[in-house]
Amino acid sequence: MQVFGINLALVDWLNANFWWPVILFVIGIFVIVRIVTIKPKGKEEVEGIDHFEKVVENLGGIVNIVTASLDGSRVKFQIKDIEVTKLDAFKEIGATGVFISGNNVKMVLPFNAQTLVDKINSDKSGGKL
Repeated sequence: MQVFGINLALVDWLNANFWWPVILFVIGIFVIVRIVTIKPKGKEEVEGIDHFEKVVENLGGIVNIVTASLDGSRVKFQIKDIEVTKLDAFKEIGATGVFISGNNVKMVLPFNAQTLVDKINSDKSGGKL
């Protein structure tokens, strides 16, 4: 028999079997733990040092780079001569939002660029930071 679209036999069964809320509770806890432990998608686990040679080559060599720094999530390079850079090649690496202002080049790289910036500045200063 049905009342308001609900099968009364099902309701009687649920009332007679008290363990179903426990199972639902355990499933709910499992789902919550699973959601909390999912690793968020972020930047690749590739380090910037793996792309060091490509980045330096596309910027015209280490002698053409004045400084490198992180500006939020962007990498900022100050360049001596912007004409010798190959900025289109950064798209192959996966860079987005390449912005040129005078002799400054800013871009968002798809990896953690801290080690890349540190290596460039270390090479520029002769190994001294």
